Amino acid sequence: MNNQNFVLPKTFFIGQTELNLVGLTSYLEYTHQEEFLEDISQAKLEGLSNGEILCSFYAKLCYASLCVGKNKNISKVRSIADNILATIDSQHGSVFEHCYLNFVTTDTSRVFTHELVRHRQGTSFSQTSGRFVRSDVLKLVIDPILEPVYQELEDARIYIQNIYKEMEKKLGLETMTNFDKKKKLTSAMRRILPNGQANEIGFGLNLRSLRFTIQQRTARFAEWEIRVIFNQIVSILTERYPLIFSDAKFEDIDGQKEVTFKNHKI
Repeated sequence: MNNQNFVLPKTFFIGQTELNLVGLTSYLEYTHQEEFLEDISQAKLEGLSNGEILCSFYAKLCYASLCVGKNKNISKVRSIADNILATIDSQHGSVFEHCYLNFVTTDTSRVFTHELVRHRQGTSFSQTSGRFVRSDVLKLVIDPILEPVYQELEDARIYIQNIYKEMEKKLGLETMTNFDKKKKLTSAMRRILPNGQANEIGFGLNLRSLRFTIQQRTARFAEWEIRVIFNQIVSILTERYPLIFSDAKFEDIDGQKEVTFKNHKI
């Protein structure tokens, strides 16, 4: 794809839920469960993320198993890593809703964003506003399967871009100082822009929603662009959150990974 106006999506991992260790320590001291701090130190040495540690804390909180002595039914407690694996295996999915991960994808189309926003539970979205942001150069996100008709796509892109610029001139947008009217015109003009127009979206998912969405959107029958983006997310996270992928199966399908989880119900 040599045309600089035909682009491909790129996803970045920009945020995650962190531990407030000061507050957690105060709670553990107040409830005489300071031993759990040793488990946290060990988990960090093992490379676990703060998000995974937080999820384990909530799982252990449910069963009073942060340390021995709080629950008379147990004589030993699992490490944080073993607790995460056991929680996944038991499909106690609600505790994974406590950790939230944040992403931003650039050069993505509204084909992708329209599909992404269907995932409403445990997710959040902030997208380029078509009301406020006026197009300059029209860039398109193009599925490589359309390579045989790249020239036709470029002809269509140039035609729409030129018409858009003619509309700007005729409506006087370049010299207009009334921002309210400018916004209304920008909003109205986007109706001629294609779904393939490149834009940006920021989104966040909790770990439970993330696992579900990865399985749905890396599937071989999912739309091309959403498969590409969630493959990028998988590539970013498998080393950072290895336990979350402990029950995952990976299969290469059409150049992308299809991810299925054994305990998919969490």
